[in-house]
Amino acid sequence: MAFVNSVKLFCSNWEKVLKLFLYYIVIFGITICLLLPAFFEFGTIISNNVNSYDFSNYLTIFHSSFGVYLHNCFAVTFNIFLECANANLGLLIYALIVIYFLMPFLFNIGKYVFCEMLYGYMASQSKVDFFSALFKTLNKSLLYALIKTLYNLLFMALTTYLVFLVGLSEGAYFQTYFLPLSEILLLTILFTLNKLFTTGWAPAIIVFDCSVFAGFVRGARVVARRFLKTFFVGLIIFLIFFLFTYIMGIYSLFVTIPLITAELCMFDMITFFTSQGMRYYINKKIIMTPKMLEEVDKISKTKYII
Repeated sequence: MAFVNSVKLFCSNWEKVLKLFLYYIVIFGITICLLLPAFFEFGTIISNNVNSYDFSNYLTIFHSSFGVYLHNCFAVTFNIFLECANANLGLLIYALIVIYFLMPFLFNIGKYVFCEMLYGYMASQSKVDFFSALFKTLNKSLLYALIKTLYNLLFMALTTYLVFLVGLSEGAYFQTYFLPLSEILLLTILFTLNKLFTTGWAPAIIVFDCSVFAGFVRGARVVARRFLKTFFVGLIIFLIFFLFTYIMGIYSLFVTIPLITAELCMFDMITFFTSQGMRYYINKKIIMTPKMLEEVDKISKTKYII
């Protein structure tokens, strides 16, 4: 039900999704500009490594040798990383900071602002402008984005390590038949597990107007009591996302990342509203009035006793 309601909420808030999409495009542009020195410095290394493999015959995931193609992509990326480290370690570290810290930090600010906009719509159908919400919440969104980005650094490092560990496997049979599926399932499970710890974080801060740290604790309590539902819905959302990305290619991320972020934010807000028994709008015609978890627990215990 939460997944269906989040999709309905998504469809009725296209203007907000578009604003988040434009914000993310700007962040992508800023990131690319900041990475230009690295591109100029490492351009020859990148082109030489890419040209060392023939990728022209592997265009889609449906190709019989797509697993080999995927393995070659990981091998090329790993070789580029090693050669760039030997050529200019300082510039490589700078590029990694931009990719793994600065870009996610700016993305997380956008997520918080988007949740603030959703809160106004879901609670009273009020319209909140993106920039108004941005400046209004700046004192909390900056701290939230900073802490969440630092929190995710270890996760991203672990994910990168595991993805390359699987992707660089040498078995020809595994590469051909199991590598793409293994990577999709691995990423889906890892991102879903990571999402469980942060689902209620931003909504708790916004709804209760509490501190960033108090919001994390309150959000964690919500997820702890809705663990299985949150896990399975997250699994569905991330599975769709990674399948689509694998089929359409890496360039589709410029579109899919903003869209999946918007969908996840809506799921976060609906999960939190539902857990608190808060009445909320999905659209102008549909109003949800869920029961509080405490009330649901009492009903379940009564049934068990009877």
